Amino acid sequence: MSSEPVRSISGTVRYLEKIALPANSILQVTLLDVSVQDTISKLLAGAIYHHVDTAGLDFTLEFRPADVLPGHRYAISAHIKHNDQLLFVTTEQHQVELDVDYVKGQDVVVSRV
Repeated sequence: MSSEPVRSISGTVRYLEKIALPANSILQVTLLDVSVQDTISKLLAGAIYHHVDTAGLDFTLEFRPADVLPGHRYAISAHIKHNDQLLFVTTEQHQVELDVDYVKGQDVVVSRV
């Protein structure tokens, strides 16, 4: 068990359509270092939530402060799937400031695919 400090960032994923999600939908949320363009973003944290059609779209991601580098940019990405079919995804970069004492709750919008 590691004694390395961990911080968390929480929030809610939402979509604008007034529809119910299909049964057994899955939400995946990731926290990424998006500082370098045209490369694969470095994953800092990720979480997968099952049955979000009934459990809701709240999330919590835990990350290590040691991974947060000065001058880097960080963003939250999310998508909702059902039976391996992508239903909703973030279409705009949802940037978040991690090098502060308190990270406020995040409201992440996903759009229908």
